[in-house]
Amino acid sequence: MNDNAPSSSAEHIDGQLRELAQRLAAVSNDFAVFAAARRAPTAGPVADNPPPVPRPRQEYPPQYAPPPVPQRPYPQQPQSGQPYPHRPYLYPPQLPQPSRRPAAAPGERLAAAAERGLIGRVLAVGGAVITLVGVVLLLVLAAQAGLLRPEVRVAGGAVFAVALVAAGAHVGGAAERRTGAIALVATGVAAGLFDTLAASSIYHWLPATAAIAVGAAITAGGAWQACRWDSQALCVLVSVPLLVFAPIVTAGVDETLIGATLAYAAAMLWPQVRRDWTALFLVNTAAATLPLLFAGVGEDLNAWFVGAAVAAGLTLALASAVILLPSSTRGALLGLGSAIAALPVFTLPTVLDRPMAAVVAGVCTALLAAAAFGTAHRTAVPVSCRITWVSAAAVTALAAIAYASSIDAVAPALLSTAVVMGLATHRAGTLRRVLLIIATVFGATGLAAMIYAGAITQLTVPGGIDPSIRASMLISTLVAIAAAAALTAAWADDAGTEDGPVWIAGGVVMLSLVTQLCISTADLITGGTDGGFRGGHTAATLVWFATAAAALLWARSAAGRARTVALATGLVVIAAGVAKLLLFDLAALSGMFRVIAFVAAGLVLLALGVAYAQRLTGEGPDRQPAADTAGPRNL
Repeated sequence: MNDNAPSSSAEHIDGQLRELAQRLAAVSNDFAVFAAARRAPTAGPVADNPPPVPRPRQEYPPQYAPPPVPQRPYPQQPQSGQPYPHRPYLYPPQLPQPSRRPAAAPGERLAAAAERGLIGRVLAVGGAVITLVGVVLLLVLAAQAGLLRPEVRVAGGAVFAVALVAAGAHVGGAAERRTGAIALVATGVAAGLFDTLAASSIYHWLPATAAIAVGAAITAGGAWQACRWDSQALCVLVSVPLLVFAPIVTAGVDETLIGATLAYAAAMLWPQVRRDWTALFLVNTAAATLPLLFAGVGEDLNAWFVGAAVAAGLTLALASAVILLPSSTRGALLGLGSAIAALPVFTLPTVLDRPMAAVVAGVCTALLAAAAFGTAHRTAVPVSCRITWVSAAAVTALAAIAYASSIDAVAPALLSTAVVMGLATHRAGTLRRVLLIIATVFGATGLAAMIYAGAITQLTVPGGIDPSIRASMLISTLVAIAAAAALTAAWADDAGTEDGPVWIAGGVVMLSLVTQLCISTADLITGGTDGGFRGGHTAATLVWFATAAAALLWARSAAGRARTVALATGLVVIAAGVAKLLLFDLAALSGMFRVIAFVAAGLVLLALGVAYAQRLTGEGPDRQPAADTAGPRNL
C-alpha cells in the first residue's frame, strides 16, 4: 500500500481550506471599499478613479490557484444636486425558450398516420369485416333466395378462403407488408370456418362431428401462421367475426355451433402459451360461452350434450387460465374471464330438467373449487384469481341448491353448506377469510330462508306453521345450531377478529336457535297444540337461565380474557332471559307453565347471587387467602 496517501489527502484538504479563506478575505475587502465609497461626503468633486485599497498578497499553492476575478469599476460620486447613478444590475443570462411548433394541419396528420401504418391497419380490418359479411351473405341469403347452386356456393366459399390464405402468406413474406397479410389470412381462415359450418348446418353434407374436426384443423392452420408471425391480431381477427357471424350461418344455436366454438377455443390455446395474449383469451372464452348461454332459445338440443358442453367449456377456460397465467401480466383478467365461462349454469333450466341442472351446477362448483384450492402452491396463480374462482363456486353452489331443493328444503341445504365451509376454513390457507365470509353469507341466507318458511310465526303463534313443514323446520334448526357453532369458532380463531364480541354474538344466536328448537320439538310432538307451544317456551326459558348460570359459574374459576368473555356472555343471557320472562312468558304462558318458568328463573338467580356473594366474602373455594404480612405472633 502507498504510505504517502494519507499525507497527500491531508495536504489537499488543507490547500482547499486555505483557498476558501483567501476568497472570503477578498470578498470582505471588496465590500469594505464599496461601503467606504458610499459613506464619502457628496459635497465637492470626487476623483474619477479613486485609488484602490491595497489588498494583502494572496499566495496560493500552484496546483490550487483560483481563476482571476474580473475587476469592475465602481460608479463615480455625483455632483451636488445630481442624481446618483445606479449601478447596473447584472441579470442572469436569458435562456433560449423552446419554440412552439404550430399545430399540424389535417393533411399533415393524415400523412403522419399513413407513415405509421395506422391507415393501412384500419383499411385492412375494414376490408376483412366487409369481405366476411359478403361471405355470410353468399352462404345464407343466397341459399334463402335460391341464387346459385348449393355446390357452387360451398365450393366457391372454399376456393375463396384458400385464395385469401395463399395471398396473405405470399404478401406476408415482407415484414413491411405484414399488416395487410394478417388481414388476408384472418379473412381466409374465418371464411373457411363459415363455409364448414354452412356445409353442416344449412346443407347437412357433413355430420356435426366431421364439421367440428374440419373446423379445428382450419383453426390450427391459422394458429400456426399466427405463431410464425407472432401476431395476436391475426387470431383476434378470426375470433371476433366467428363470435358475431357464426350464429347467423347456423341459423341459431345447435350442436354443431356449440361443438365448433369449443373446438375453436381449444385449438387457439397453444399459440397463447408463453405469450401475453389476454385479449385473445377473453374473446375465445366469450365465443365458446355465448352459444351455451343462449342454448335455451335455439332448437331442441340434447340435454346430455348441453350439460357436458357447459362442464367442458368451464374446464377448458379454467385449464387455459392456469396454463397462461405464468406468461400473463393481467392475471386478474384471466381469472375473471375463466369464471365467466360458468354463466351458462344459470340458464340450464331452460334446456335441462331441474335434477340434471342441479348435477351440472354441482359439477361446475366442484371444478371452480378445485381450481381455487388446487393451485394454492402455484406461485404463477395470483390470489386474485383464486378469490374469483372460489366466489364463482359459491354462486354456482347457490344455483345447484336452488335447482335441487324444494321450498322447505332450501334452508337445510344452505345451512349444511355453511357448516361444511365453516369447517373447511381451517385448511383454506390464504383463502380462509374469503371462505369464511362466503360461509357466513350462506348461513345468513339459510336463516332468512327459515324466517321465510315461518320460523318467527312458529315462535309467536301456537300452531302457526303448516304441519307439512314442521319436520323440515326442526331439521333446519338443528343444522342452524351447528352452522352457528362452526362459524363462531372460525371467526373467533381468525387472526384479524376480536374474539370476545364474536363469542357473545354467536352465543346469543345459538341460544335463539335453541328456543326455536324447543318450540319445533314441542310442535312436532304435540301436533301444534297450545300446550306444546307453552311447554316449548317454558323449556326455552329454563335453558336460557341454565346457560347463563353455567357461564357465570365457569367465569368464577376462569382467568384473563376467558373470564371476561364468559362473564359478559352470562350477564347478556341473564338480561335477555329476564326480558323474555317479563315481556313474553308472563303473557303467553299460563297455569303451571308460568309458575315453573318464574320459580326456576328465580332459583337460578338466587343461586348465582349466593355463589358470587361467597366469592366476595372469601368463603368460596376459589378465594385466595390474603398474605400474612404481620409476622409471627407472640404466643
